[in-house]
Amino acid sequence: MILNNILSIIIILLIIVAIVSMIATIIGFIRLPDELTKIHAAGVTGSFAVELILIAGFIYFYRYLEVFEYKFLLAILFLFLVAPVSAHMISLNAIIFNKKIYSKNNTDEAKKVLDDIKKLNK
Repeated sequence: MILNNILSIIIILLIIVAIVSMIATIIGFIRLPDELTKIHAAGVTGSFAVELILIAGFIYFYRYLEVFEYKFLLAILFLFLVAPVSAHMISLNAIIFNKKIYSKNNTDEAKKVLDDIKKLNK
C-alpha cells in the first residue's frame, strides 16, 4: 500500500518535471535567436522530457500492470544515443551552409569549425 503510494508520487513527479521541461523547450525554441541555440533547446530538454515520460510509463507498467515492457527501455536507450547525435549533425549542417549565427561579441565562431572541416577533408 505504501509502496504503491510512493510509486504513484514518483510517476506524477516524473510527468510534472517532463511537462515543465517541455514548456521550457517551447519557450526556448520561440525566444532563442538562431538555429544553433534552438537546436540546443529542442535537443537537450526535449529528449530529456520524453525520456522522463518513458521512465514513468515503464514504472507504471511494471508495478501496476505487472508487465515488464522492454520496449520502454529500448526507447529510452535509443533516445539517449540518437538525440544528441542528430542535434549535433543538424548543427553542423547549419554551420556548413553558413546560416546566420548569433554572437554577442560579433565574431564568427563558426569559422574555426569550418576551417577544421576543410583541414579534415584535405
